[in-house]
Amino acid sequence: MAQYILLLHQVPTYNADLPREKMLEMTKRYMAWADSLRQKGRMVGGEKLAAGGVRHIRVKDGKPVVSDGPYAEAKEVLGGYFVIEAKDAKEAEAIALECPHLVLAPTNWVEVRPIDDMSQARAAAS
Repeated sequence: MAQYILLLHQVPTYNADLPREKMLEMTKRYMAWADSLRQKGRMVGGEKLAAGGVRHIRVKDGKPVVSDGPYAEAKEVLGGYFVIEAKDAKEAEAIALECPHLVLAPTNWVEVRPIDDMSQARAAAS
């Protein structure tokens, strides 16, 4: 089985004004979906990412530069991720299509990326 990461993209204000009841309902939908994947042996892990405390580290003129982010003018942010197992990209896409993230807001989208199996590279490096 190959592993894929599902990156959950959203606008910065995606759930900022949700009443507590709606937030709990939304959380239950994500948890039920993740539990379903776990029962099928497809869930490796995943988490919601915190909205604040983001730091960007880049190299400028050969030196690391640390800054805050994302910025207020950001068009999208990464709100969370899931790591899943699937037999191929088509199955990973089918799993992503069932993610509640897509139906909770029309501006949300899910990025599906394969994870390289680095076990042979690690073995060769040791």
